[in-house]
Amino acid sequence: MEVQDRESLGRWEGLGSRDAISRTEAMENIRQDVMRRVETIRPITSLAPASKSPPKSDLNDILAHLLMLTKRCPFDDVKEQCVRILQGVQASLSGRRQFRAMGPPRSHSRSPLTSAL
Repeated sequence: MEVQDRESLGRWEGLGSRDAISRTEAMENIRQDVMRRVETIRPITSLAPASKSPPKSDLNDILAHLLMLTKRCPFDDVKEQCVRILQGVQASLSGRRQFRAMGPPRSHSRSPLTSAL
């Protein structure tokens, strides 16, 4: 078994525990891993022109698994924490998109906010 496969299995193992503390610790580890991976996401335009699709990351697999757990997990605390993680990812990515859409700061002109004051 590959190291990555073992890490993947270990990531989800604690969620099946009847012990709420073990589940909470497992969810916190998953949350930290997901947010660390989200921080490394780059815009698609930064890809090399020869590549037609972004490199495969198991972030999509993790997010899909979290989404599935929101519907099928027998533990309500895990369901709720999965929803919070997914909402955190969504907020993080939408915040970055809005920041990029604003573009570089304009030093030569006044901001619409300051001109309205």
